[in-house]
Amino acid sequence: MAEVFTNETKRLVGLDIGSASVKLVELSGCPGAYQLENLALAIIESPGDPDASARALSSVREACSPDTSRVAISVAGPHVAVRSFRFPKMDSAEVKGAVWYEGSQVIAFDLADSYVDYTVMEKSKDEARTEVLLVAATKPEIDLKTKLVSGSGFEPRVVSVDALVLLEALVNRASVTGTVAVVDVGAKVTSIGIAAQGTVPFMRDIEVAGDAYTKAVGETLGVGFPEAEKAKVTESDSNPTVVRAMEAVNRRLVAEISRSLDYYKSRDNGRVIDHVYLCGGGSGLPHLRDELARKSGLEVSLWSPLDDVYVDEGRFDRTTVSDLAPFVALASALAMTEDIH
Repeated sequence: MAEVFTNETKRLVGLDIGSASVKLVELSGCPGAYQLENLALAIIESPGDPDASARALSSVREACSPDTSRVAISVAGPHVAVRSFRFPKMDSAEVKGAVWYEGSQVIAFDLADSYVDYTVMEKSKDEARTEVLLVAATKPEIDLKTKLVSGSGFEPRVVSVDALVLLEALVNRASVTGTVAVVDVGAKVTSIGIAAQGTVPFMRDIEVAGDAYTKAVGETLGVGFPEAEKAKVTESDSNPTVVRAMEAVNRRLVAEISRSLDYYKSRDNGRVIDHVYLCGGGSGLPHLRDELARKSGLEVSLWSPLDDVYVDEGRFDRTTVSDLAPFVALASALAMTEDIH
């Protein structure tokens, strides 16, 4: 059963199909003046089961009764690759061949069995070079998700990458300047995106996320996943055994994030990262924000694209929306994506 927070809709739907839940956000308005129109969440009762995911999708659709079936979705994980290349100055025909060749050398999966897209960055700091961003995802991964979405009555219009769509929403925020990093802590994957406005972004997915904390707690307490998840939520500040298990995963995750931040700085000629923004359902895990700030030496803030969206308190409970904001960060960013078709 989906929990629904309104029944009206006006525009493109942002649909985040996670491993544990489906989140739907719909906005009206335009950049800088968005308004929340629909917000719904449904738990996937049997994670990993396509039928359970389909039921959750149908549940949020029925709960919201959207006027449009057009949706933006995204992917992340080992079946997705985002790479940047710098070539000598070349024309568009040469770029295509160069991108395909270089991509096949550095991407772990077969590009011939993948959906591949690339863009030439218009603002390059080096006019003697061509900077290109390549995105590739395996066809089975994309086909499975789009089939799932279509089978639930939605029409996939845009397929993006988690970190890329969040980073775009962040750098388009009026108050954001300089070089920023977004860190989305999900259930299975933590996605990192780093960029300044007009520069080639850096992306990385880390397979240490919310479920890693749950598994560590379960192994320490000798209990199953559901019991461990409950202990993670309710005993993370009170049970010393749970605290120690979670602190160990915190150190692993923060070390991986810090490595990515350091790599970006070394790769991009020492460009300074000005701010880190944490989002996703795991962003509020105890001490994660403080530990990342201490390890990186950077200012770290909790953030969701929903923070900048007008919420009509006559239609929505503001506290509920605020509580859900980290969980629907990706769906909110997807709802800000333009339908370019």
